[in-house]
Amino acid sequence: HIFCLNCDTILPQADCYSSRPRAVVPTADWKSPAQARMEDIMQGNWRDSLKGDPFPWLLEEENPSAHYLTLHHLLECDDRDSRATDARAAIPDWPPVREILAQMDPIDFWARAEKPFRGGAVSTHAMLHLLAELGIGLTPALEAACENLLEYGQHENGGFSYDGSPSRIWVCHTSNAIRTLIHFGYQSDPRVQKALEYLTERINAPDGLTCTGGKTCQWGITKALGSFAALPAAHCMHDLARTAETLADRVLDHAFDLEGHDARWLDFGFPLDYQSDLTELCNILARLDYGADPRLQKLLDIMQETQAGEGHWIKRYGTRAFRVEETGKPSKWITIRALRAIKHMHYTVFQTEETKRDKRGA
Repeated sequence: HIFCLNCDTILPQADCYSSRPRAVVPTADWKSPAQARMEDIMQGNWRDSLKGDPFPWLLEEENPSAHYLTLHHLLECDDRDSRATDARAAIPDWPPVREILAQMDPIDFWARAEKPFRGGAVSTHAMLHLLAELGIGLTPALEAACENLLEYGQHENGGFSYDGSPSRIWVCHTSNAIRTLIHFGYQSDPRVQKALEYLTERINAPDGLTCTGGKTCQWGITKALGSFAALPAAHCMHDLARTAETLADRVLDHAFDLEGHDARWLDFGFPLDYQSDLTELCNILARLDYGADPRLQKLLDIMQETQAGEGHWIKRYGTRAFRVEETGKPSKWITIRALRAIKHMHYTVFQTEETKRDKRGA
């Protein structure tokens, strides 16, 4: 076998149809140019656009949540890597998380058993969502809380209702519940599948995305896209992919007035409840492979311009449920969201360029 510099691939020499094959014999540690370019992305050359190196700060062991999320989402350490498993195992004993878990009642959890949305940002629904965002794994107690959310929070039509009535089913709450349950391993559960069916039907219905005031809710669209982005590829059926594409076009075609009525998108926050911000939107769309779309690249450019020194993003908002970071100070979780968006954008651009190269060579 040779590597043909014309074909840009390894193949038997007899199968090389280049008129003037230029080849090298691969060694055990040899990589093709395509492999090398991909490795550049996965190992960090996408960081060149940052104003500094935030990784030593993100990997500080005293914050096991940010440590784990950085390893898992940004440095490609899966759960077979002892660094990732050790960091994740430390999350429940981290004082801020230990305090949240200590407040969980075995029957009522963080609200009332029959009202998992009661309490808003500190409800059972919201606290489960926060713990999922922090990267905690499933425990028997959290599984019981998930079952409570499904039993008392899910309407018979599949959506998640604030008070049990169909009129109080909101896209943001249903989408966040789906994303939370997927994080805790419920992606194959028929109840989650029913919620996805409800969400798909509602999105495709007239006025299905309207919220209070009768206007289309861009935050709700973002949350719905987040639930689709959280699905493993094997669970993202054709109708879901088509619905996600419709949603993505709607938000990408929105004329953002970031100096006017859309300025709230620049109030980067953690944790978020029904609210959203530009880092969350860019992260979700980039993970849905819109990184090469000029509409998203425009938003990503704006997001990158808001980067503070040392590659940090500043917290401007956060619900009362979790006050580890101060407003006006760098946020590790917001920074991780922004970096995921940048990384996935570079990955998608790479894949698009490789596809074009393949077509030219065909």
